Amino acid sequence: MRSVAAVLVVLGAAGATGALAQTPAPASPVPALDERVVVTGTAAPVSAGAVGRTLAIVTADDLQRLPVASVTDALRLLPGVWVRQRGPFGSQTDISIRGASFGQTLVLIDGVRVNDPQTGHHNGDLPVALEDIARIELLAGAGSSLHGADAVGGVINIITRREASAPTARLAAGQYDLVQGAVAWRPATMGVFQGASASVDRSSGFAPARDFVHQQVRADFRFGRTTLAVSHLDKDFGAAGYYGPAPSQEWTTQTLVAARHQRPLTGAWSVTGDAWYRTHGDEFLYDPRVLGARANEHRTHVVGGGLRVGGRLSSSLRLTTGVEATGDWLRSWSLGDREEARVSGFGELEARVGRLLLYPSARVDAYTTFGSAFSPSLAVALPVRPRVKWRASVGKAFRVPTFTERFYTDPNHRANEALRPEQGWTADTGLDTYLGGTWVATVTGFVRRERDVIDWVRPDATVRWRTENIRDVRSHGFEAFARGQAGPLALGAQYTFTRVETDRLAGLSKYVDDYAPHGVGGDVSLALPWRLSTAARLEHRRPYGREAWTTVDLRVSRPIRRVTAFVEMANVGDAQYQEIRGVAMPGRWARAGITVK
Repeated sequence: MRSVAAVLVVLGAAGATGALAQTPAPASPVPALDERVVVTGTAAPVSAGAVGRTLAIVTADDLQRLPVASVTDALRLLPGVWVRQRGPFGSQTDISIRGASFGQTLVLIDGVRVNDPQTGHHNGDLPVALEDIARIELLAGAGSSLHGADAVGGVINIITRREASAPTARLAAGQYDLVQGAVAWRPATMGVFQGASASVDRSSGFAPARDFVHQQVRADFRFGRTTLAVSHLDKDFGAAGYYGPAPSQEWTTQTLVAARHQRPLTGAWSVTGDAWYRTHGDEFLYDPRVLGARANEHRTHVVGGGLRVGGRLSSSLRLTTGVEATGDWLRSWSLGDREEARVSGFGELEARVGRLLLYPSARVDAYTTFGSAFSPSLAVALPVRPRVKWRASVGKAFRVPTFTERFYTDPNHRANEALRPEQGWTADTGLDTYLGGTWVATVTGFVRRERDVIDWVRPDATVRWRTENIRDVRSHGFEAFARGQAGPLALGAQYTFTRVETDRLAGLSKYVDDYAPHGVGGDVSLALPWRLSTAARLEHRRPYGREAWTTVDLRVSRPIRRVTAFVEMANVGDAQYQEIRGVAMPGRWARAGITVK
């Protein structure tokens, strides 16, 4: 793996060195590049044009223009991300990046991890409304040196709004008794209270036992230099076919409390302290028709805190370092009562050599259950033209097995308590082009090598599924992405090719071989005469070993003073498809509504 990574970095550096020699060094390391400040690709906030890793951004403006009906729909706009739902509007969502498994994607809200230690199927339970989102940042590739476990395929960080805004409301209705409502407000002069939101989505379902009710509420507060956010999500949904041929029912809840305190120190140094508490509940009834059937009930609790110190050592050197500690508890009648904890230490150096930016970083995570994991990485960024940046990165990442993978047992499954963490190296290199205004275009090539990958396997259908560290996985691919706006026209386009190769098994596999070699996405919005606006979003997937499908969503809207009326139709072509094998997704689905500001 180290030789592959070295080849990628050296080849990219060779192409960039010629341009560096021909162009006088500018006063700033990244002139005329993207100046939007981002927080996911480095340990300290920097402009997007200075990041050496593969980074993509979707903004609130993008979400407002396009036919996006849920937070999970918003994630589909990110390049290399495959959002696979078992139910519409985010009832249950698996998120994959660059062909990695859903458990190898780390999901954050304002930098706080929401990955659930019980199972990665709950990582899409996001207690935020569309109205809360300021932007979504995607860090593709190994992210464990910055963010710890599970960041093998990449990291998705949902950044919530902080600026004051007028009250807004949204109301929509559609087929299958769909009703959606949301309100949000961030007042400018309310002292401690900084804002709140609430939303609800409900439907009788497009098929039997596919009904759902999703409810969310959030409140933000500020006490001097300390911010506090409290959010809660409650979901009740029909889960027919999710885990077998039965009209199952599932109830999940997610509560997140996060506090952050920031304070300047002497000189150019500052300190940030974080504390968080997250609890997730899951109740699953496989077949309500069975008299006396008992639901599986699980409750996880995660409490943690961290301290981060950063500042300049010199005009060309910046250091960010910190420590974290977390504790996880599971209370479950089927998985048992489980506890584990970890402590972590990390550091990143930002070094400027001429126009070249270097970001070496490393992190150590010590677990009470799994021992320790060392995650180093190196990222580099170099402007080779006034509006072109070359970047490359290489890093190690890991994933710890979930409680379900270690302890779940039923007549068809037998977990393995002795599972080891997965390990992987990723290297990528690419070019980012900033074409002026909001236009950004990127191309990236990547390779990933993993060992001890966990999968549910069995020799044939007569034997129970069992979890094992038996897979060595080799992946490589190519990504292209562009987004921007010119006058009344806004465009977004992405293409991803991914190849995942594994050691062949004499039997069946549940997850590792389920990926999409080709993914195409596109969106367009256009302002028309008479103040009309129209938008479309297209997604094409061709999963490995399955039929391809294409879905198109449309939106037409028109503002009337403070009210904007809209009509949307999802899956206009009425495609019949399954994002997760065996679970049908809805056909054509129309809705109409208004937003008020």
